Amino acid sequence: MLTKILVLGNYRQTLTVIRSLTKAGYHVIVGREDKRVFTQYSRYTAEVWPHPDIEKSATDFIAALFKFLADRRDISFIFPVGESDMLCLMHCMDRLPATIGVIMPDAEVITTCLDKMRSYELAARLDIPQPPFRKIYDYPALVASAEEIGYPCVIKPNNSLTAFFDKKALIVHDAVDLVRSMPVWPEGNEFVVLQRYTAGYRHNCHFVADRGKLLAYFEQRVLRTDRRDGTGYGVDGLSFAPSPVLKTYCQTLTTALDYSGAGCTQFIVDDQTGAVNFLEINPRLDAGCAIPYYCGYDFPRMAVEYTAYRRGTTTTPPTNFSGYVAGRRGGWLWGDINGWLRAMEIGNLTFTESLGWFKQITLTFFSSDFDLTWSWQDPLPTCYWFASLTTTYLIRFAEKFRKKRRQLKTNRLD
Repeated sequence: MLTKILVLGNYRQTLTVIRSLTKAGYHVIVGREDKRVFTQYSRYTAEVWPHPDIEKSATDFIAALFKFLADRRDISFIFPVGESDMLCLMHCMDRLPATIGVIMPDAEVITTCLDKMRSYELAARLDIPQPPFRKIYDYPALVASAEEIGYPCVIKPNNSLTAFFDKKALIVHDAVDLVRSMPVWPEGNEFVVLQRYTAGYRHNCHFVADRGKLLAYFEQRVLRTDRRDGTGYGVDGLSFAPSPVLKTYCQTLTTALDYSGAGCTQFIVDDQTGAVNFLEINPRLDAGCAIPYYCGYDFPRMAVEYTAYRRGTTTTPPTNFSGYVAGRRGGWLWGDINGWLRAMEIGNLTFTESLGWFKQITLTFFSSDFDLTWSWQDPLPTCYWFASLTTTYLIRFAEKFRKKRRQLKTNRLD
């Protein structure tokens, strides 16, 4: 009988998790919070479990989860892919059946990693380089501190689950840009983190660690994101030869945290100056884990195998026998197109900038070795995404057209 794994959270990396684990011989059950989700159409999804949306009611989700587990005693693992899924499980770990392994780091590690101020303070104690940062509680202090730290600077929420103008962070170039980009204090944020801006490429350092010791390490450079300022999700990435300095910093962090499980540390690397700066550490699989996966570093499988090892089910930790392949390029066509359309819709692009972005989409598509979600063997999930994207923008276009016609009609009557 195949070992059954319940996968929670529908993100682009969830597709890599499903494909990886099914090919590794597991029976994958996918949680579904909506009537339809793209992962349910994957040929590698064995079952689908409909459940309440965690974002709307964690209490309802937990109740449904315990009922499901009581009915399905054949489930051996739960694999929470996203941060909200991890936090929800973290708060009810003591009530889960002892027979079930949860594939995520310890609670204290998760709490530290998801708290930007705590992770920055940890990096400072470990002498890991990073730009100057400050904890800001109100707007006047933000304006004053931005002048002191110097422009350009970055403003970000303390955790990625807090609403923040539909962005991961704001890059502001001067006082006028600060007021324009952040006209009011972001609702739901007790404080924000202000940090001096540093230029360079984002390096995502994927790893699996056992009580702080690195078992596997893979480095990826993000060439472009779905936001013009580089703050969004990667849409063009490159497998990168391990940088000794980044690997050392990653090992320093995992040792200090006594980290056990899979994760991803991010740094900003400036090729011109050679400067390296810590960005963040995520206690989960990176959204771009398809890149190491296609290069032979199967982090979803290793994450499951490590959990089994830590629980005593197996006697040896996971190993990776694949050779390290640097220079392979992975694009995300859907994310690139979605970012381009969104930027045009809100008026963030000039005509020339729009053409430039479209040219980059085309170049990435033809120069990539693989796409982060598309697979000829498993096409339906990505097809579903594109169909949904097309429908969404057709509806928006039709609504704008109707509004324009009504306005023209009103003007004629006047």
